[in-house]
Amino acid sequence: MNRRTTWVLVLLAVLLGGWLAMTERRDEVRVAGATGSVRFRRLDPREVISVEILRSNVAIRLERTNSGWFLRSPIHYPVQSTSVERLLEMLGNLVPRSHQSSAEVTAQRGALAAFGLERPDVLTIRTREGMNILRLGGRTPLGSQFYFQQVGQDGVFTADAGLLEALPASPEDWRDRRLFDADSLPFDRVEILGETEFEAAITTNGTWRLIRPLVARANDDQIRRLLTDAADSRVNAFVSDTLTVSAEEYGLTKPTAQMVLKRGTNELLRLQFGRASTNAPGEILVRRSDFGNIVRITNSILESLKRPLATYRDRRLMPAIAGLERLEVRAGSEPFTLEKQGTNWWVISPRRFLADGPWVRETFQRFMGLRIEDFLDDLGTDPGRYGLDQPAREYSFYLGKSNGSPAMLTRLSVGTPLGEGRRLSIRRSDEPGIYGIAAGDLQLLPVSAPQFRDWNFNPSNIVQIEIRQQGRVRMLRRNSLGRWDGVIAVQGLLPDPAIDEGLYRIGQAPIGRYPVPNDVALKQFAFDQLDHAVTLTQKEGGHFRSLHLRFGGRNAINQFVWAAFDADEPAILTQFSLSLYQEYIGPWFSAPPATSNETKP
Repeated sequence: MNRRTTWVLVLLAVLLGGWLAMTERRDEVRVAGATGSVRFRRLDPREVISVEILRSNVAIRLERTNSGWFLRSPIHYPVQSTSVERLLEMLGNLVPRSHQSSAEVTAQRGALAAFGLERPDVLTIRTREGMNILRLGGRTPLGSQFYFQQVGQDGVFTADAGLLEALPASPEDWRDRRLFDADSLPFDRVEILGETEFEAAITTNGTWRLIRPLVARANDDQIRRLLTDAADSRVNAFVSDTLTVSAEEYGLTKPTAQMVLKRGTNELLRLQFGRASTNAPGEILVRRSDFGNIVRITNSILESLKRPLATYRDRRLMPAIAGLERLEVRAGSEPFTLEKQGTNWWVISPRRFLADGPWVRETFQRFMGLRIEDFLDDLGTDPGRYGLDQPAREYSFYLGKSNGSPAMLTRLSVGTPLGEGRRLSIRRSDEPGIYGIAAGDLQLLPVSAPQFRDWNFNPSNIVQIEIRQQGRVRMLRRNSLGRWDGVIAVQGLLPDPAIDEGLYRIGQAPIGRYPVPNDVALKQFAFDQLDHAVTLTQKEGGHFRSLHLRFGGRNAINQFVWAAFDADEPAILTQFSLSLYQEYIGPWFSAPPATSNETKP
């Protein structure tokens, strides 16, 4: 074979392939029949723009929109898009099982009637390129398949009968059963009318805020839950699709409640909740303004719509805040300031010392956990009535510096006790309202700089331990070799490692930090009964400082401790773990019976 012949054959193969590609379209399949095979055009569901179903003189027409599928006939209404997509998926996968030619069909007794195609249901699918019409007949004798025709194609096909089951029997089958589709409505305001009335708007940071009857922080979770519950309320029945209905008949002359969704001041949707249904206990009638139809839903949403306004207000006194860098406290005889410098927190006045970073973060969490129990005065016109003209305490919070100075976020002012003292009045400087909080919450808030003292110290820097207990005194001193003098081994343990471990654990120990209690509180915590105190002297460079610990009673898991550094005033009440006291402080930091190492005071 020469080169010219080879190129001719290659060219013929290419032309033949092109002809086959043109005649055998990718969207077609071959279906075998008794007289040969025929082509069947398949459907691409992604290209479908409308579906029309004609069944028993009822025409159901649906169109694809940007937000999904929509029912256009016999009424205008949203549909369950998943039902339409399921049908289209089945049509896209439709491959006939067999085929009978027109001659074979005509030869049957009854012709088309034998296949249920004399008065068929008609399924019309429009795509961007054209139209595909299927005439749907009856089931085959065994029932697992059905007969159908494709307009423009010869004869009758058979396919799995599951397609028939995916078709709606009536428009009701595919109507959207949600009360409304929140995702398709670009609303940014919601108004509630009825027993409870308010209006809320979405802020620039995406959270809800009350704008009527007062401007205030809203409970974002509660409003979102209200909208979700309303949108997800299931329509149990479509009562009326008539645009002109008797408002009195459905209890809509004076609706029980209304929900209005807006875009700015433009109303997008109004839901009017009418009377209870007489035929379905526990259900109510609702009218949608956009389609004017009346539906029936369960009445559970009414409970949320009737909740008092306070339910939808933010009860967090201070929501979570990022970027706090300064706290000024005026709560006792000596105001103090806490400031973040670099990555560390410091008490910078009236004395400067390193603050305990984790405890600072815990303190801010406590502020952010304060809960508003009562909304006392939304206008705040008479602060003196609540003792806020001369606050007992003030906490000022600052963010990062602006123009070289810290930028104040807000100031909390604490007023007088209310009623029997179970509540305290409190106010934010950036809000007009006066609130009430639980009086017990005040105990969680700092009042003195020593509460922020960093307890972490290096055990090797402790040079002396003074122990006082029940009238006895023991002195432990670190000698020039770094070992402890005046220690007796307990149960054969080496004393130095045990003491150093105890010191390390003391430096890590405090749980909770409260102002020093009065004499009554001291007796309450059994400090006078235990009468056990330890003073740790620490050397840092050429300076000495002492940490005074006085141990009191215990609860189920912790030991109460009264503590103070030399320069700290007042002392603070804190807690050590009970196991720390029992395992280390008890054995190594106690004054045993009289020995040669013990001195009398």
